[in-house]
Amino acid sequence: MTDEPTPLNPEDTDTLLSELLEEVQKWEGTLAGGTKQGVGTEAVKSLFQTKVTFGNPKDKLIRLTEETFKNSGTELIDIYKQQMRDSFDFYYMTLSVDLRSEKGAQFKRLTCELDFGPKGRKEPIIQSLFPSDKWRSVLNFGVGMDVSLGGDLEWNLGIDTSQLAQILPFVPENLKANVSTKDNLNVFFVLPGYKHELGYSEIITNGEGNSQCYWRINDDDLQRIGTAKFAIVFKVPKGSNSISLRGTVWAEPKMNWLTSTLEDIANALSERFQKLLGEEDDAARQFARGDSELWTLTLPQ
Repeated sequence: MTDEPTPLNPEDTDTLLSELLEEVQKWEGTLAGGTKQGVGTEAVKSLFQTKVTFGNPKDKLIRLTEETFKNSGTELIDIYKQQMRDSFDFYYMTLSVDLRSEKGAQFKRLTCELDFGPKGRKEPIIQSLFPSDKWRSVLNFGVGMDVSLGGDLEWNLGIDTSQLAQILPFVPENLKANVSTKDNLNVFFVLPGYKHELGYSEIITNGEGNSQCYWRINDDDLQRIGTAKFAIVFKVPKGSNSISLRGTVWAEPKMNWLTSTLEDIANALSERFQKLLGEEDDAARQFARGDSELWTLTLPQ
């Protein structure tokens, strides 16, 4: 994988924000005669109290078989039929991320990193991921859609008939065959009613063919995302009964928002925080809100 993000340690960011809040409260209290909570305190509190948490990866973990697709009216291509018969068991999983932003807190980037185990002979392989930037032109319309898997294990989108004509001109030519009305989407459904709530966001996805993957979503109004849903198809060597999954997710704040609330006391802060805040976007990850989990998943047979 290239440009791989460095995993966040949520405990480190908790400690950093707690110490920043203590300093800001001290100096804003001095400015206000010790009786008033200022805009800086409110901003740091809202950032500190924001929660970013994973859903349960067991919620929609299912095994994919030839029958799964036949029963929904489609046929697997030969290479996956052969792999399912001889070498691998295939699985689909949805993992949700909940961003509960406290009032006033502003964020610009969400990163979700997954690491599948074990490593070595029984190492899982990631087959396909959703969403990805190639679907950006469709996702940015913010309409509800059904996301499904075709026989080539590629994603297909089903859109309401009333909206399809408006969206289709913006779909790249190489993806138009994967977009249809919901009524014509005769394939296995994996994300019914999917909706991307953000505007013109950038989505960076990496990891297909590996046991690690990540998503980065860049958007100036990231706090509006609410709950993000990530879909993964992966395969494991036959005979595997369980896998490990380590997930790390974090949301980085907009540093121009944070620094603007601390203007009145910026020069009174410790040298450490003056330096960090002076780095602006380069320091955003230091103030991120996040979650880290390790699961052992029993695979459906």
